[in-house]
Amino acid sequence: MGSLQHKTHKTSRGFTYTYYVSNPTDSKITLLFQHGFPDDAHLWDKIVSKLTEFRLVVPDLLGYSGTSKPTDLTAYSSAGLTQDLVDILDAEGIDKVISIGHDWGSFVAQRLYNYHQDRVEGLILLNVPYMLPPESPPNLKQTNDYLEKVMGAPLLGYQEFFITDEAPIVLKEHLDRFYQAIHGAPVGWTKEWWCARDKLRKWLLEEKQEVELLSYAQDPELKRAFIERFQRDGFEAPLCYYKASSSNVQYDSEKALGHDSLAVRVPLLYISCTHDPICRGEFMAPAKEKGLLHDLEEVTIDSRHWSPLEKPDEIAVLIRSFLEKRFASK
Repeated sequence: MGSLQHKTHKTSRGFTYTYYVSNPTDSKITLLFQHGFPDDAHLWDKIVSKLTEFRLVVPDLLGYSGTSKPTDLTAYSSAGLTQDLVDILDAEGIDKVISIGHDWGSFVAQRLYNYHQDRVEGLILLNVPYMLPPESPPNLKQTNDYLEKVMGAPLLGYQEFFITDEAPIVLKEHLDRFYQAIHGAPVGWTKEWWCARDKLRKWLLEEKQEVELLSYAQDPELKRAFIERFQRDGFEAPLCYYKASSSNVQYDSEKALGHDSLAVRVPLLYISCTHDPICRGEFMAPAKEKGLLHDLEEVTIDSRHWSPLEKPDEIAVLIRSFLEKRFASK
């Protein structure tokens, strides 16, 4: 993280967070970066290094690295997660941020706006688009049945494995193969092994072939850090994001969000990726149809799911361009 300071903060919910923060700069813009599964703050290393003229806050989200790792699913409610981030901003004396997220971090980034509109002046979402809370209690199997019917594959098939009791054990015992599963290079890899029921589990436990990695994932330091982190920390806490979503935790938490909370009236940049079969821009359709996205810019880049690792330079340019266009007065 270069010149950023590494800090810890105990939030009002009693959880300890580790995060990186830069000193105040001449810019009045602060960027808050939120990673997803199974990453940590270092997902953003090659992006934040190109945006040092802004103030930067880059936390390890709940369940990851030096941050607390509860396994009580209610700890992962969107209301709670976003309050933790507000506590960190308060500790740093930061009023407003551009909320930036990837994967589950995109979910947290957008919910930070929904719950705390007075603290967010812009949104940048990578891969996972802006999505409204479910209107009824979740049922992952039914969701996958529907996706298979309308899109040809159960796009969230891997999640049916992730919410099982055996998943954290299997993933930790097969870290090398899981790293390959995440960053496999063959065309159609994600759709074949992730967007199917039980195939990811089968690949980890039964398949023997090695898979070519995408070029960024061939970095031995990236792989070493991944292996060491999960040998130490395990997957019980990170997988709680999936379990909280597939149970009633998020549904119950977000029932209180009304129309005014869900309407995005700040500039929103959504960066989609050509080769991410799971996270699709069309999932923003309900919010668009309800007229909730008042200032939306959409950009598509040539990337797989882990775009901050695959295309950091391009993403940094897009972020800077968006800020220059929408926040020039600052």
